Amino acid sequence: MEKEKNSKITREEALRRLETARKLKREYVAKLEKEMKEEFKKRTGQEATYFEVW
Repeated sequence: MEKEKNSKITREEALRRLETARKLKREYVAKLEKEMKEEFKKRTGQEATYFEVW
């Protein structure tokens, strides 16, 4: 079997990938926040005051 070469990516490609990952995370966190706040309100009858993400 032939060894696969480790190909280096350009700075621009790395930044594009990073920005894409950040965008996906922001979208997922927004969706999760909405669902969790709705669940909290349904469970307690109160509005959630904050939402924490690590």
